[in-house]
Amino acid sequence: MSAAACLIIGNIRDGEYEGLIAEGITPLLIADSRKTSKIADAKQISPVALYDFSRGLTPDLIQLTQQLLDEHGFTSVLNFREGYVAITGRLCAALPALAHLHRNVENTLDKVLQRQCFEQSRNLDLHVVSRQVRIDDLLARPGELPYPFILKPANLYSSLFVRCIDDQQDLLDYARHEWPALQRYVAGKSRETDQLLLEEFLQGSNHSIDCTIAADGTISSFPIVDVIAGVDIDRGDFHHFARYTPSLLEPDAALKERCHRLAHDAVKALALKGTFAHVEFILTPRGPRVLEVGARPGGSRIHVIRQAWGLALDVCYHRALSAEPLPSASEAPDAFGIATPFARTDRLYDGLHGADRICRLPGFQRWYAYVTPGEAIGPVSNGFQNYLYIEFRQPDTARLRQSLLAVSDIDVYGEQPTAANTKHILLIGGRDSGLDWDTARQFRFTLVQQPGELSDYQRERATLLLTPDIADLPAYSTMVERLHRQSPFDAVVSFSELGLLPASRLGERLGIVHNNLRSVEVSRDKLLFRQLLKGSRYELPTAAINHGAEARAFVLRHGPAIVKPVNGSGSQGVYAIDRPEDVEHLSLEGNNLIEAFASGDEYSVESLSLDGQHRILGITRKYTSGAPGYVETGHDFPAGLDEKTAAQIEEAVLWLLGRMGNRWGPAHTEIKLDGSRLQFIETQTRFGGDQIWEMVWKTTGVHLAASTIAAMAGTSLPTPEKTYAKMAIRYIEAAPTADPQQLQARLLQHPFALRVNLNPDKFGQSISRSADRHGYTLLGCSDADDPADFNAAITHPEFTTQGPAQ
Repeated sequence: MSAAACLIIGNIRDGEYEGLIAEGITPLLIADSRKTSKIADAKQISPVALYDFSRGLTPDLIQLTQQLLDEHGFTSVLNFREGYVAITGRLCAALPALAHLHRNVENTLDKVLQRQCFEQSRNLDLHVVSRQVRIDDLLARPGELPYPFILKPANLYSSLFVRCIDDQQDLLDYARHEWPALQRYVAGKSRETDQLLLEEFLQGSNHSIDCTIAADGTISSFPIVDVIAGVDIDRGDFHHFARYTPSLLEPDAALKERCHRLAHDAVKALALKGTFAHVEFILTPRGPRVLEVGARPGGSRIHVIRQAWGLALDVCYHRALSAEPLPSASEAPDAFGIATPFARTDRLYDGLHGADRICRLPGFQRWYAYVTPGEAIGPVSNGFQNYLYIEFRQPDTARLRQSLLAVSDIDVYGEQPTAANTKHILLIGGRDSGLDWDTARQFRFTLVQQPGELSDYQRERATLLLTPDIADLPAYSTMVERLHRQSPFDAVVSFSELGLLPASRLGERLGIVHNNLRSVEVSRDKLLFRQLLKGSRYELPTAAINHGAEARAFVLRHGPAIVKPVNGSGSQGVYAIDRPEDVEHLSLEGNNLIEAFASGDEYSVESLSLDGQHRILGITRKYTSGAPGYVETGHDFPAGLDEKTAAQIEEAVLWLLGRMGNRWGPAHTEIKLDGSRLQFIETQTRFGGDQIWEMVWKTTGVHLAASTIAAMAGTSLPTPEKTYAKMAIRYIEAAPTADPQQLQARLLQHPFALRVNLNPDKFGQSISRSADRHGYTLLGCSDADDPADFNAAITHPEFTTQGPAQ
């Protein structure tokens, strides 16, 4: 009989067999004849045979294994990959001499079965709420789900397609993107399926323990390895960005013992024998909770533990399965770890970027890749596994972790253009109009966006940072700062109501071009806005109110008034009070403002501020539904005003912009004009809604978003060209029985109609705010058209069903 030997099934990588060779153990590799990635150097470990493992267990494989056993007398069977777990177990069961090895390993391949086994354990650290689900059932009852929760495939590994679902928008996003990608990934595979699990969300740090299990069930566990997951570096997935040891848990003896007990009890619950296991768990505020178990070594664990603890796990596996004593780990380990960064989007690998920065990081050892230029790479959520490895060694774990985290601040895949003339713009929320124009591609955009607002164009055009609420700056500011360190932003801007304040606050924090924070605060808070006007000829009696009695007292003193939310928009929560007794029906929620009613015709003024220089682009004639809600029913741009009136309005708005200190971007200022008396209604440091931005663009040639961003970045745009001389938008009111297709066809027959947009699900419903409106028609006339004909078209009765101008 020859020297000690072990049989290795399917595949092995460099870093996983060196201990065996050093110990004098002969590795007998039956290599997979199919093309596989990450294979060991054949000069160091040559296959003794090739086999197509897609054939499953066949008499040929059984005969080959028996021949190797007769010739070499190997005493262990080792498998290092998830994909070969099942066949390893079946192969050993088919040969009496190996039947004591890899028993019950298929229990690890089904996460549903794992959870069922764990629930039978008396160790409560193994109890995690989990159930099988179907994507269609989740989408059918999204309001009944226990947010936040984890959605994961039931029989995949490497955190593939695993995502935390915080709300209904996250669920819809998963259904649109990860779910189809998962189905493509498992298509044609024999074991892997698209079955999903819903599990309770466990918040905490990620760790793992590797174990050996002798044929008699004796379990030996090895040092804890900590994991930096994608969520720890503000990525929206659970990929393993880095693995390192000694663990941060090492000094706490009681906690460490509890974690090892969890690993032992998880192995026992699955009835594993004559094999080895990789146990992953989360350390929550309540203690450790098991995630899952694999009947194989953890990724890179053999190499990491050998480098840190001087312990050869490959030798331990062989000895445990051979019923031999195990070697001991060093009592004075080095701190060693590996970073494995993923690309943010699907792309082709073109080598390591930022290598000089990486090599200068403290403790850097080496980097290597299991991918060659031209091959596809991407995030774990799209089905990719590790392909780039960067190793570090430090005197202690704290400094090692700092070096590993520093890798996340380096653009290792060149995903962000580096051309000196490419300006990097941070955009907070908004629609496609914020980054969709002819010359937009000369800029690089990073977009902070809510999943439910994300468009296909935005996915294609911008680097994305998704967040449930763009108004919640603390939820994403850390990630923005990290991105800024990787590739500095030149400016930050928002054209979205909810993104205005976060954009200005980020601009102050990062020290980059941004709109004046005070200007944004004044425009967002109607009470601050009224205080700004005190002492001027535009002052209007105003008060903050919380109760109907306060509104009644105000009306008794000042006459008819308007009540509105301090931070509201879109006509929501706006009420007119003509008489003191009207307050009996007033419903107040949150902070509210009451102001004296301003009479007259209503207009809005569209302006553009570039580095504090203000330009009036035009005046919009506004139509509303009147009291009590004053919902806007249409706009004309530009308004047909005489020169004196237009000059009066422009002078007032220029004064206001200067008093606010507005510095960058569009502003939408609403006024009322009653003879010679002008009153400000409100202003917003963004372009107007209801397609006003589009009407400004096509009648003046000035694209508000493009002009703002170009000026903030210090670049020029081509001379603008206008398309129309005048435009209008009219909102319609449709009966509940109206046929959308017939209505759209009829509206498009009107002269000068450019586009019709309908909301059939709202037909017949009352309209108390802008969001309730049933649809609109956009109209335009060129210089060659007769203005009288255009005016006749836009005053058609079908466009004025909600009443005359107010």
